[in-house]
Amino acid sequence: MNVFSSVIRLKTTGKSEEVDITKQVEAVIAESGIYEGTALVFTGHTTASIHLNNRDKDLGEDFHDFLRTVVPNKPEYRHNKGDFGRNADAHLKALLIGNSVTVPVTKGRMGLGQWQAVYFSDFDGPRARLISVKIMGMSEDD
Repeated sequence: MNVFSSVIRLKTTGKSEEVDITKQVEAVIAESGIYEGTALVFTGHTTASIHLNNRDKDLGEDFHDFLRTVVPNKPEYRHNKGDFGRNADAHLKALLIGNSVTVPVTKGRMGLGQWQAVYFSDFDGPRARLISVKIMGMSEDD
């Protein structure tokens, strides 16, 4: 089994934002030389998430509208009263959505559904962000 690690760096521009990182992940897979295996896409940021969704800008906006309704940033959150910041809602949103996805790699490409894309969600931007990508599997020659 081969293992290849890389990072994707990006800068978000808004308080909450969806960033389609599918092409960047595909580029890492191509660079890895892995033909059959899996791709793990992970963010270590506690106010951001990685997830799969339909590639539709309106759906991304609906997603953030929904999260703002479900998890408003209440001043009574203890985190908002402490020394750590005023972003408790961002942390809670990240907990709900998750910090990674694992996608099959088949014939050197991600095995996504017809409409699926890999998204980075920022809930506390704008910020410089780092996404870890680990590709595991076999090359075409193995």
